[in-house]
Amino acid sequence: MTSERLARVQRRFAEFGQEYAALQLYGAVARAVAGDAEAAALLLVARPGQARPVLWFAALHDLVLRHPEVPAARWYASVVGREHLPTGDPWPEVRATVMEHRGELTDLMATRSTQTNEVNRSVYLAAGLAIVGSDGAHHDDGHTPIALVELGASAGLLLGVDRYDIELVSAAGTTRLGRPGSAVRCRGEDRGRPALPGLTLPRVEGRAGVDLHPVRLDDVDGVRWLMACLWPDVPGRVERFVAARDLMLLDPPHIVAGDMVDAMPSAVSSARAGSRADVHVVVFSSWALTYVAPERRADLEAALEQLSREVAELSWLTAEPEGCAPGVRLPAPRRLGAGGTVMGLRRWRSGRECPPVALGTCHPHGEWLDLDLA
Repeated sequence: MTSERLARVQRRFAEFGQEYAALQLYGAVARAVAGDAEAAALLLVARPGQARPVLWFAALHDLVLRHPEVPAARWYASVVGREHLPTGDPWPEVRATVMEHRGELTDLMATRSTQTNEVNRSVYLAAGLAIVGSDGAHHDDGHTPIALVELGASAGLLLGVDRYDIELVSAAGTTRLGRPGSAVRCRGEDRGRPALPGLTLPRVEGRAGVDLHPVRLDDVDGVRWLMACLWPDVPGRVERFVAARDLMLLDPPHIVAGDMVDAMPSAVSSARAGSRADVHVVVFSSWALTYVAPERRADLEAALEQLSREVAELSWLTAEPEGCAPGVRLPAPRRLGAGGTVMGLRRWRSGRECPPVALGTCHPHGEWLDLDLA
């Protein structure tokens, strides 16, 4: 059984290395770990559902952030700065660091979970909310106010989507959503055919999140772990995270600690508090359901159906790997692109569900989205 698990882990590293071959650090290291059973075996201590390359990378990234003197640290832009990165093969120094600190690393992999608070996911969240808002009941002031609830929220940075400067760029022009001039800038390519029309972001009247292990924005160790879950190869990711942390620290959202099924009603109540009674409740998840057992996904579906009897307008917006969001399927012959994520939408109005919709696909970190609203 152990040999089968190890083979599966090494295969996942090989797939990661192939899919993200352009990443100088993570692409090269993933391909090396795929052929190095001793290095890959560290991941066997991970909790169920967590034995993925991203957790191995996060544990090492956390290590170099805490110990910038280790040999591997000079390959991390988050430590030395992008302008000081070396060239060549990072694996010899990375492996030496991993083997020397294997105890620390296995402790992290055994006790931590991947918590990627990737702020640029606001690109597809904003687009999804604009689509959801245009479908809701409009009020006299012209707005479609929403209460936003995120499942798997970590520190809740995506809950600040309306406070960020978000650009959707296409050949037809640029659509701006959120708050122009914000210190937090998110950008994605709109590959839709046709490009998304002139959308506007609905007003967020309330916001709350759910996470098994929520992170307070003033918790130094917790915030460092969230940063460690980011990929230092990708320019702007760490800098955007820091800017969002600083902005959201001024008015942090409420995050309920608990399982997303059991704690979801409490988060909904928190988000609705202080809002008008008929506020449109939007529940959102991004690469969170993929870590949830299939039977619990069904439980979440049932919990939302129950909630629809109490909330006049309820929408469930998902950005998950294919097959993870119940009831959402890409129509044939549409296929996922590299790193693709399926954006899905389920809606209940006055207790009755509308037909589920697969809105299209997007990059998991918001670099592009390809929606079909025809």
